[in-house]
Amino acid sequence: MTIRGFIRSAELLQDPASEDRVNLLAAVQGVGPGQPRKILIPFEILVAQDDLDPDQLAGRAFRAEILCVENGMGIIAAIEVGPGRILRESE
Repeated sequence: MTIRGFIRSAELLQDPASEDRVNLLAAVQGVGPGQPRKILIPFEILVAQDDLDPDQLAGRAFRAEILCVENGMGIIAAIEVGPGRILRESE
């Protein structure tokens, strides 16, 4: 499934299965009805793509392929992120 929207916030979380791995959890908006509002970007994608800095993702547009949905969260197989901020910064 392909989803598109905007990243509201992003944070790195330690992978519960491995102490030496992190995943990126992002809250998203603008996705369609019934689509997840949180996405998890696995460690392998974070290592392969250098444009996924959690401090720079908020407010940017994205398009992602979801591998599966677990507990209402989309696990990402691939993601593209826009080059610049679209949404205003939160006050």
